[in-house]
Amino acid sequence: MIHHDAEMTDVVAVLDCPLERVEEIVGKLKQAGLDCINVDSDERVVEGCIESSKVHDLQKVECVRYVRSVFSFTADYPVGDPRDKDLVEDQYRDTDE
Repeated sequence: MIHHDAEMTDVVAVLDCPLERVEEIVGKLKQAGLDCINVDSDERVVEGCIESSKVHDLQKVECVRYVRSVFSFTADYPVGDPRDKDLVEDQYRDTDE
C-alpha cells in the first residue's frame, strides 16, 4: 500500500526589492506556506520547500520576480508528526534512522 501525506516542491524564488526589504518579503513567503531553507539577501534569492498546490501562490507575493520549481516529491510523515494525514507507518522506511 502506498502512503503519502503531501505533494511537496523545492523552489527557488528571485526577489526584486531593496536589500532592506528582503527579510520582510521572506516573512511574506513564509506566510504563503514556504519553508525557507536558505536566503541569500545579497543576491535576493530564497530557497525553500512548499506544498506543490501552493507554488503558484508564491508568484503573487509582493516583490517576487520569478519562482522556479526545482524538484517535486511525495512526502510521507511518520506517525505522530502533525503533518501525518494517513496515520499509517511506512513499512519500507529505513529503520537505521
